[in-house]
Amino acid sequence: MLEWFGEFFATLPEALHALWLFGDPEGRGRGWFGLVVLGLWGVLMIGGPLWLAKVTYGKREWFSATMGVVGASSILWWVFGIIPSGWMYYAEGEIDLLEHAVIPSSATWEVREGYVIEIATDLYMVIVDSVSALMMIGGIVLFLWAALRLQKRLPKQLDADETKAEAGGYR
Repeated sequence: MLEWFGEFFATLPEALHALWLFGDPEGRGRGWFGLVVLGLWGVLMIGGPLWLAKVTYGKREWFSATMGVVGASSILWWVFGIIPSGWMYYAEGEIDLLEHAVIPSSATWEVREGYVIEIATDLYMVIVDSVSALMMIGGIVLFLWAALRLQKRLPKQLDADETKAEAGGYR
């Protein structure tokens, strides 16, 4: 087990360099390009619409709601689509680098000399898929938390001539 920790920290710089070059198969060192795309997407498709939704809240309800949906949809696209997909492509594309050194390839338990119990033979793919599933679960929890917080922070506003409907069962 101690050998794995040594390999992990020895391979980590190379794995981070491969992450920097991810999406650049020729290896031209264009890792900054992904950061630029991420920044532009964040400003134009997330920040801009959410800012417009906040500025027009209470004044132009349909526009505000539309911009809120555009910004939220863009966030959801990243959280549930692009980030997990990128993780899967990276983990499967760099399997030669990551397997054994960064992510264990199998799990065994040596009970006594010469007697080994295999717990998982393809632990690498189990961990890769589990990380993707945890991203999805975390995204769902984060989405529900944000929706409830937003609903509490920005309650429905009634027009001046509207009154709140009386709550109750059958009449």
